[in-house]
Amino acid sequence: MASTLSAWPLFLFGVVEPALLVWAFVVCVTDPFRYYAGGVPTVPLRESDFQPQARAMTFQTGNILLLLAALAVVCCWTPRAATKRWYLVAVALADYGHIYGTYLGLGPEAFWDVSQWNDAVWGAVGVSGFLNVFRWLTVLGVFGGLRDVREGGAVGTKRE
Repeated sequence: MASTLSAWPLFLFGVVEPALLVWAFVVCVTDPFRYYAGGVPTVPLRESDFQPQARAMTFQTGNILLLLAALAVVCCWTPRAATKRWYLVAVALADYGHIYGTYLGLGPEAFWDVSQWNDAVWGAVGVSGFLNVFRWLTVLGVFGGLRDVREGGAVGTKRE
């Protein structure tokens, strides 16, 4: 597959982000209680609190993480500029929902006190926020315009 994302966005969104999503999937399916309990570290849980509904939702979340990793690879490595652009816009908008969902789960006091954050919260808020900034910078062309790749690997003109 060819991509016309410049080196930094391609590495960030087409390699690092999918790797992080696969890692989150692995944590989710190998230790679902830890993954579930880690979402709100300020509320201690016992293993007995992990009801079948929570287990099912945790595994379904893991499946979504794996799906997002695959979509990131496909959309970032496609030769179609519009696919990359709209993928980045869609995921950038989804970042806000992800961060807001974490805010709702933690509550404002824990959300704004980073000393209470664990690795899951840092991923949900810190990493999502970092990636969000670079998604918009990429869409805005700060790292170079998104261009289609023609058959044979030639770079075509920018499409709007």
